[in-house]
Amino acid sequence: MIDKLKTKNTVTDEFKYVAKLLSRATLSFLKVNIIGQISIVILCVITIILIIAQTFNNGGGPVHTNGQAAVFVLFLARPISFGLTILTIFGAPFLLFTLGNKYVMTRTINRLITDKGEQILFPIIDRILNKVKANQPQLMQSGVDKTKLQLKVLQEIRDSKENKWFKKIIAYGFKKIELNEIDFKDENVSFTEIIKNKIIDKLKDISEPGRLFFYLILGWQTLILLLTVFKVI
Repeated sequence: MIDKLKTKNTVTDEFKYVAKLLSRATLSFLKVNIIGQISIVILCVITIILIIAQTFNNGGGPVHTNGQAAVFVLFLARPISFGLTILTIFGAPFLLFTLGNKYVMTRTINRLITDKGEQILFPIIDRILNKVKANQPQLMQSGVDKTKLQLKVLQEIRDSKENKWFKKIIAYGFKKIELNEIDFKDENVSFTEIIKNKIIDKLKDISEPGRLFFYLILGWQTLILLLTVFKVI
């Protein structure tokens, strides 16, 4: 009875930790993207309005021309400032989303490995690799097609019923290992254990990330705005 209560409490604690970890990850993702995307739009819009005001400061303005003509005039008048702003409008949101996603992923990995990797993540890796071995044992034997093994493990990770964040983390670590470094000719070792340890080592090597990318992206557009204000570009 006592053992059952301990097991139940352990499962409850792990569930609470997972919920807390994933809520933090989701919040970080939303903060980076929502704040960043809104800031990019505001800075770019202010820069374009400023370019329009500086270009048509004698009246008239783009209201007397169609949209394409107005864009053409603005580009001719301020090719560097206007061109960089347009590139930022289209490129910065995509860049922020990509780097923001990587930031959240590495931050979650770092936190999980530090706190409860051994209790939560490592057993999931065991289950996935053991399932691959059970379904296709030839993939864990000598002379294995390593490309096929990699594709099969990634497919098993995607198809497993584990938490989607944990699947992303495991896939992230697995993609970083080099299967060519594993000697599959040695029949006296457990290849599932070797692959598991290599995944864990790769995940442990990930240091806690910073938000430098976030400030660089916003700083880039802020710099364009300031240089536009003083008509440097």
